[in-house]
Amino acid sequence: MGLIDELARYRVIDAHAHNWSHFADTDYLRACLDRFSLRGIVVLSNLTGGFDPSPEEVSKSNEDTARLRDAVGERILPFCYVNAAHTEHALAEVERWGDAGFCALKFWVSQRGTDERTCEVTEAALARGWPVLYHAYYRTHGEAPPNEAPPLDIAQLAERYPSGQFIMAHFGAQFEHGLRAIEHCANVAVDYAGSINEKGAYEMALDLLGSERILFGTDLPGADYFVNAGRVLELEVDDAVKQQVFSGNIERILGLEVDG
Repeated sequence: MGLIDELARYRVIDAHAHNWSHFADTDYLRACLDRFSLRGIVVLSNLTGGFDPSPEEVSKSNEDTARLRDAVGERILPFCYVNAAHTEHALAEVERWGDAGFCALKFWVSQRGTDERTCEVTEAALARGWPVLYHAYYRTHGEAPPNEAPPLDIAQLAERYPSGQFIMAHFGAQFEHGLRAIEHCANVAVDYAGSINEKGAYEMALDLLGSERILFGTDLPGADYFVNAGRVLELEVDDAVKQQVFSGNIERILGLEVDG
């Protein structure tokens, strides 16, 4: 059985993608959703404004996400992007886009996970029943963005709000470190979105976290969809576990209805 035929056996939701580059084109994105047979795709904004976006740039990012959702339809699962360094604006964005049908909060690299401003905005999101997705990166080389959160930040944030649901993106980049950092935080799920996708990462996540805390994400359009999906398909686990990873866990976290 070929990879595409095998994938067709599962419901698949991409839990980590962005509306930049070709994915800003609604026709192209719609065609990709059809070509990949995706039931849904989480859109985490186009990150306009770089590492420290202004309130105006953040608003534009969320407005672009909303336009994409309105054009493509319910397969777009929009997350609200904020810069908590501009706390009042971030709180207003949570209110605005929560009322407009967005379903979760997205933090990138504008402030650390232990920053009190992060906590204030997190509390507003959790009060809405939103999960909170946080970009996390443990870098062993190169210069990191000034306020990029390492995986231990996500663990501390999750421990501060034990009844909240968190998602640590990218397995924390260096997965051996990232997964161990949040291993004992039952309220943290993880995605392995990105272009690295090393053999052994999903296997370690299953061993440390269990299947209920792992989400399938790709970082489209900046990574290869089939490489990411292939890492799940090659796992030596039951089909039911693969289905949890491909969509069951994000469906549960976002409270999505399953149509069979």
